[in-house]
Formats: sequence, structure tokens, C-alpha cells
Amino acid sequence: MNNQDKEKTINEFLVEAVNNYDFEGVKNFLQQGADPNYTISGYEDWDNIESQPTTPLKLVMFRISDSFVNDASLGEFAKIAKLLIEYGADPGPAMVIAESRYGKYDPEASQKMDEADRAFINVWDIVANAAK
Repeated sequence: MNNQDKEKTINEFLVEAVNNYDFEGVKNFLQQGADPNYTISGYEDWDNIESQPTTPLKLVMFRISDSFVNDASLGEFAKIAKLLIEYGADPGPAMVIAESRYGKYDPEASQKMDEADRAFINVWDIVANAAK
């Protein structure tokens, strides 16, 4: 661990693990007491803060549209979303960012998607079902 890493908080390590879709890292930091609702700094002055990835679960919903994320990575994001919710992450703000980026959630339409789109929508289904 370098000096910069020593200055990071457990919550910042959690965010880094989420960003890197590192399920085991996320699990480890949550077990050590990281806050699943930690507010990521740097967006305070943005006009559209609701649609920015300011919590770990919002970061999941933000990252799933990344063109470099493949189906295996989306599977990891699905596991991470479930885990964050199990540890108390608020799904409401994650739904706001999802709907601002992808449109209104429609559970019936998501069931009709082809297999290629299922990995993406599986993550959204997890968050939407938790937000009910």
C-alpha cells in the first residue's frame, strides 16, 4: 500500500471496488464497515447532481452503460447491486440515475428483451425491485 492509499478511507476503497466491478473487494469493504450509501464527493456544484454517480449503487447504474463493460462484467455489477442493497444501499437514487440515463423502467418490456440485452437489464431489475 502506498502513501496515497493510506490516506483513502474504507468508503473510497468501496467506491474504487465498485467502479472496477470487483465483487470480492466490495464484499470485503462492506464487511469491514464501509457505508453502502457513502456520498462520493466532486459533484456538489453540478446542476444535475441527481443524475451523477454520487453513491456506490448509483455508480453501478452509471457504469452499466459503459461500452467497455461486457456481459461478464454486467454479471459482476448485478452481484454488486444485490450486495449493496443487502447492506442497506438506498435504491431510490439509483433508480433516478437509471431513469435519467435509460428512460422509464418497464418491467414488462424488460422481460421481452433478447438475450443480448438481458445482462444489462438484470442489473436494473435488481435495483427496481428493491426500490418498490
